[in-house]
Amino acid sequence: MEKANISSKKEIARLYFPGLDDHQACNGLRRWIKQCVELESKLIQTGYVPKQRSFTPRQLELIFEYLGDPLKV
Repeated sequence: MEKANISSKKEIARLYFPGLDDHQACNGLRRWIKQCVELESKLIQTGYVPKQRSFTPRQLELIFEYLGDPLKV
C-alpha cells in the first residue's frame, strides 16, 4: 500500500470499513485500536490522540503492522 498518499483517519477507516459511512468507520477504527492494547500503547508513544484527524507515517506503519494492510485482505 502506498502509505505516503493516505494519512487522514477518515481515509484509513474507510479502507478497513468500506461499507460504513465516515463517522461509523472512524468509530470502528478507534475501537479496533483501543482493543489492541499494544498498538494503542505504541501509538500513544508517537503522540497519537484518539481525536486527531490524520496519522503520521510512523503511526500508519504501526496500524498496518498490527491490524494488517487493508488493501491486502
